[in-house]
Amino acid sequence: MTLRVLIHDVGHGQAVHAFTPAGQTVVIDLGCSSAFSPLEWLSGITKIIDSLKITHPHGDHIDEFLLLKNMGFKVRQLWRPSWLPKEEVYKQNQSSYSGKLEAYFEMSDRYTGTIADGELVGDPAVSGGVAITQFNSKNCGVSNINNHSGVIVFDYLGVSIVIPGDNEPASWRELMKQPKFVSAMNSANVFMASHHGRESGYCADIFERKPNLCVVSDGRAQDTDARQRYSYHARGWNVKKRNSLPSEERYCVTTRRDGYIDIKVGKNTNGKAYLSVEIG
Repeated sequence: MTLRVLIHDVGHGQAVHAFTPAGQTVVIDLGCSSAFSPLEWLSGITKIIDSLKITHPHGDHIDEFLLLKNMGFKVRQLWRPSWLPKEEVYKQNQSSYSGKLEAYFEMSDRYTGTIADGELVGDPAVSGGVAITQFNSKNCGVSNINNHSGVIVFDYLGVSIVIPGDNEPASWRELMKQPKFVSAMNSANVFMASHHGRESGYCADIFERKPNLCVVSDGRAQDTDARQRYSYHARGWNVKKRNSLPSEERYCVTTRRDGYIDIKVGKNTNGKAYLSVEIG
């Protein structure tokens, strides 16, 4: 009975796949790189996405949207910041993304119904004990859709993993007005840095309590880099390289340096919860 969260190496972008103990597949964002397609990798495992979560509709977070249909994926549930005006989303993306944005809005318009009790992916009773919560703020202006990014929180066996989009300080400060979000941040064991670890996504105010480990999903060219700041805010955790021993204490891992990040939460033979982080 394991929760597995894979943070893929897609250069400048974001793509996270999670697998619940109940056998459900959760996809957070649809980034890719010229060398790797997360959806193509996933298609070798399943063609059913039980819950698709788009933190916000910027191109590097919806890059593989057209592949959902082309590769025959079935999406059961969808979360996205549906309140954003279409004209603002188009304005804040390159024109080359117009086809993907059309597909995004077409799906968004179709997924308007409520989810019946006992069917919501992320309800612990449905997802093998895993709770999945989305936090967001609608109070920031729409001139920067980064600030409307969702923040996804996984909770399982007392271990918490926090995965934002490209939230910037204005968004973080609004989120910190929500007591449940503050509680989620104070319980975080793994925190994924906002906006690919750039300075523009960094906000010291959210770190009232240090997580064990910070994760950065970045590309090879960054205009700014806040990795050292995130390392400062982490307590440290033993991280293992794939097919290698021993583990090494790390404060921040990055997809650029470390490849994919493979996080597992489960129970040891003695019944105690464990958090395992492997890089490849």
